[in-house]
Amino acid sequence: MFGIEPGPWGEILRTGLFRPSAQRRRRRALRNDQLFKGWTVIVREEDDPTLVQRCRDGERDAFERLVIRYQKPVFNVALRMLRNRQDAMDVAQTTFLKAFEHLGDYDPAFRFYSWLYRIAINESLNALALRKPRGELDANVADESPGPDRAAEGSQALQALEDALMQISPELRAVLLLRHVAQLSYEDMAQALGLPEKTVKSRLHTARERLRDHLMQDGSM
Repeated sequence: MFGIEPGPWGEILRTGLFRPSAQRRRRRALRNDQLFKGWTVIVREEDDPTLVQRCRDGERDAFERLVIRYQKPVFNVALRMLRNRQDAMDVAQTTFLKAFEHLGDYDPAFRFYSWLYRIAINESLNALALRKPRGELDANVADESPGPDRAAEGSQALQALEDALMQISPELRAVLLLRHVAQLSYEDMAQALGLPEKTVKSRLHTARERLRDHLMQDGSM
């Protein structure tokens, strides 16, 4: 495991003339076990740029790590954009497929997750554009009616918030979700939406106002 230092001590260790007995080795192993008992082994996670570069170098397992890292947040954003579980799963799958196919176009000057969210938002908007009129779609929408687990006041408030989200435009909804669900900074939101940061802040303000108006109309505020 470690290199043997040159000199007389290294020679003795190499030839085994100073090899400890089996009993001494067992005692040493026991002491080591006691010494390191309770220690936590910290495995450093590779950052996004490293994984992206590995993927570009042909290591597919690196992209699998990125999928594992971001599949849940991407799905959550898509679900709240679309409010349909199957549609959200399709969008998440397409997002990662397109990210893999166009990884060569990714500019490392931008954060990977911002680029990924941009794909997810665009795919969600495309899915919304292809939808049938609302009345024909209801049968395919995931069941959102309050059940036993959602009877509490907090769950009802969340239900009202989700209802109000679907009443505002998809563009405004995307801004709210990137800020409050994905928890992106204004800079990252600007990258994800392809907009100036000033425009993002203005749009977010408008989105909050529209959301508040719908909540007040529904009597939720």
